[in-house]
Amino acid sequence: MMSLERSPLLKCLQGMVCLLILVVTFKIVAIYVDYFPPNFSADFLIGRKPEFYGSYQWAFYTHILTGPFTLIFGMILLSDRFRIRFRRWHSRIGKAQVALILLFLVPSGFWMAFYAQSDFPVKLGFATLSVVTGLSAALGWWFAVNRDFHLHRLWMKRCYVLLCSAVVTRVVGGALLTSGVESEWTNALPAWINWIIPLVLFEIINRSTTSQSALPRQNKASLGTEAFRYVKSNKTGA
Repeated sequence: MMSLERSPLLKCLQGMVCLLILVVTFKIVAIYVDYFPPNFSADFLIGRKPEFYGSYQWAFYTHILTGPFTLIFGMILLSDRFRIRFRRWHSRIGKAQVALILLFLVPSGFWMAFYAQSDFPVKLGFATLSVVTGLSAALGWWFAVNRDFHLHRLWMKRCYVLLCSAVVTRVVGGALLTSGVESEWTNALPAWINWIIPLVLFEIINRSTTSQSALPRQNKASLGTEAFRYVKSNKTGA
């Protein structure tokens, strides 16, 4: 049976996801013209002028400048082909990625969460996302330092799924806007589901691929055991 990890369908899906991330990242960067200088009639900055100048602007600019880099770097780092062919560059970009996340992206995102123009559940959702993202990056770095590369890759994949919540937010927000569905729950729900659902889906797929890839190793081990017993019984009989 073909492993799910090597199936053409999954590879095609991965390619489509990468393309979606690139397109959404480009669109995010394209609207930065409204932020330099700040245009308070732009969607995200509407109503933020009283609080913008001060600590918020430093968190805001830090976040929007580092975010796209972490999305692109993460895509490169998750490529097995790149990791195998360019190990040194994988290590260098990985260190830069963790530094960007832990020193800039997570602190700025956490600070901005409490300025969200919504109720406390929304603020808590974004703050929790920042904490979980930072924890995933820190654990990924820690396992790399301790040379447990299996757990290193697992935690960095989780970290990237959490980073992609920015992409999911744009896609879900666009879908809700197009459909005309807007209420208090549609404003609060994305702060949680935009990272929890992708993370749950990742865990399901990861568990499926891990269990399927373990089957050939188990079969080989059982075949080896049976062969050993067969040879041993023949020697005993002789």
